[in-house]
Amino acid sequence: MKKYILIGAGVIVAGLITAIVLVILNLGDLIKTAVEEFGPPITKTEVRLGSADISVLSGSGTLSDFYLGNPAGFKMPSAIECGTIRVKVNTDSLTKDKIIIDEIYVDSPVISYEKRGNTDNFQTIVNNIKKTVAGEKKADTTKTEEAKSETGSEKTIQINNFIVKNGKINLGGSLLDAFGDQGMGIDLPDIHLKDIGKDKETTPAEAFAQILGQLTGDVTGTVTEVGKQLKEAVGKAVEGASKAVEEGAGKAGESVGGAIKGLFGGSKE
Repeated sequence: MKKYILIGAGVIVAGLITAIVLVILNLGDLIKTAVEEFGPPITKTEVRLGSADISVLSGSGTLSDFYLGNPAGFKMPSAIECGTIRVKVNTDSLTKDKIIIDEIYVDSPVISYEKRGNTDNFQTIVNNIKKTVAGEKKADTTKTEEAKSETGSEKTIQINNFIVKNGKINLGGSLLDAFGDQGMGIDLPDIHLKDIGKDKETTPAEAFAQILGQLTGDVTGTVTEVGKQLKEAVGKAVEGASKAVEEGAGKAGESVGGAIKGLFGGSKE
């Protein structure tokens, strides 16, 4: 009897170990699935993730080839593309209602910014997210657990550090026509947001809206500043060209005057 109990206990332990190993091996796939399942209902755009390599033991890892598509009506192929995003998750929070992310480091993203009428692609995405957030809050008291899981709203999130470095901005539409080649590869200022969702319950949609809102401000601010610099550069170039023409005309006038004096017997030294 004791022998069978030991065998049974061994089977249970082996089963637990197998389950843990499977979780570790498939955590990346789980994150990829979550991003691609929860992202589109929140942003109303295509959201893709190439792969995720996360250690459940340390909580550290890398997300590769993140893609956020543009809303309908915009011509550029994407809003954000990023080859590498490094994350560090507080593993103790994974089984709790609030997931704590210590750091998200977005390295060298390419931001595509496109104006359309009185709005732009990022503001449209932010508005889509706000509608999702409003819908979550309105239905929060009556929404079933099954309905909540459609956007992951049963979980709240805290992001201690959200960092963007080495980003570039590409302009599209009328902005590209206005800026020409200068509208490709504009440097995005580094961004560091802290304590998102720390002081109040924040859903993933709300956190995403806050981050994109900040990103939109930085992008539009950069575009405005670049436009100002280009305007100043064009002004200086026109001023310089005008001055050169005036100086050239003056010198030409002197030469012509000297020639005329020579023809009509001007005084010679």
